[in-house]
Amino acid sequence: MEFETREINDVVIYDIKWEFKMIEEMPTYLHENVKSRLKVGKRNFLFNLEDVTYLESLGLGVLVGSFISISNLGGRLKLTNLAPKLHLLFEVTGLIKIFDIVDNEETAIAEFSK
Repeated sequence: MEFETREINDVVIYDIKWEFKMIEEMPTYLHENVKSRLKVGKRNFLFNLEDVTYLESLGLGVLVGSFISISNLGGRLKLTNLAPKLHLLFEVTGLIKIFDIVDNEETAIAEFSK
């Protein structure tokens, strides 16, 4: 799992790239990065999944772990730009009821300011 971060207003945006590979270590660095941002007071997070076409349990675990850390400190996490197959995965697993999924980055940023 690779990612780049940027900020717009008070929103930390993660542009995530995920390529399925057999790996020995869990890619917890995304979650660790989120927790380090939480420690300095960041509370609004947007995960841009435009370059993610596939997620398995490992990737879902990282997203859920990040969601829990953010929520426990009163923060908000939104997901955007999900491919149709990824959107279906969130529906089938029931995660669509947990995650706030928005169509695009502009909409997400506007919703954070409400």
